[in-house]
Amino acid sequence: YTIDELPPALARMKHSSPPPLQSLQRTDIDLGPDRLAFYIDNVLSHDEADALASCAEAVLEHNGHSRLAPGIQTPPGMRINEAAHWYPSHALAPRFFGALFDRFRSLVPPTLDGLPLHHRLSEKIAHFKYGDGDRFNRHVDGLFPGQGANEAGDGVDEWTGVVSGMSILFYLNDGPNDGLIGGETRLWSADASKYVDVTPAKGRALFFRRGSYDAVLHAGLPVSGGVPKY
Repeated sequence: YTIDELPPALARMKHSSPPPLQSLQRTDIDLGPDRLAFYIDNVLSHDEADALASCAEAVLEHNGHSRLAPGIQTPPGMRINEAAHWYPSHALAPRFFGALFDRFRSLVPPTLDGLPLHHRLSEKIAHFKYGDGDRFNRHVDGLFPGQGANEAGDGVDEWTGVVSGMSILFYLNDGPNDGLIGGETRLWSADASKYVDVTPAKGRALFFRRGSYDAVLHAGLPVSGGVPKY
């Protein structure tokens, strides 16, 4: 799916003041010396988080609240949630992703495995909605090319020579603000002997390695009750 008109809170991101740099801090997660993971709070405002959740709901209305995730192959029973995958249009993507990237660019590694940080974020947004009992059992994220909606809006352009080095999980709701129960992201050490649970916090962005020998094993823990997790 392609969204041609973003909600106002997202459409004006380029023109709104980003969070002051001094207010954004990277918190590293100790999974051992050979696993990279960290989170940054307040990357999104609450209004922006709500707007992104509304985009997920719009796509889910179109796809019938599908539990199929396009382009993602998982064994039966591994991923149990609804999936809404979409791209901002070719015209909208630079403004939206450019403003978003500017907020945390200085806090992410400038290189990974000798490759420099690309100047753009990949533009596919993969929403997962977790209802009561939904979960995503432990797995590692695979390697995907950088990509975005094409100019005609009828396909996807893959960016030659650009691959994903880290996953970014944006938490769009939480317990204190929205009544969410559960839904922590569990991250394991290299030998799976220890783990750290990251609690959803509205506007928080969680980063971890993907598609590599040191990709982080992780899981989305079950949600309980009537408030879904985005």
